[in-house]
Amino acid sequence: MAKAASLFRAKPEAAKAVVPAEANAPKRGKHLISGLFEPPTYRQFTTLAAELGLQRQDLLREALNDVFVKHGKPPIA
Repeated sequence: MAKAASLFRAKPEAAKAVVPAEANAPKRGKHLISGLFEPPTYRQFTTLAAELGLQRQDLLREALNDVFVKHGKPPIA
């Protein structure tokens, strides 16, 4: 007797997602800069980004450029 197919198990060939090469292109040649901070710092940073209408990455880019300038380096972030 044949076993009934499960509705919750995808066939292996159906589970593979095809991702176009262009989807990964923006990340090529870039590196992650991160840090671990206390919850109040995270909330304040996230809130400030929202208040300014920025993504967190854009606010971090601005902060990095400010640090570079403060220390006599060009703002290249």
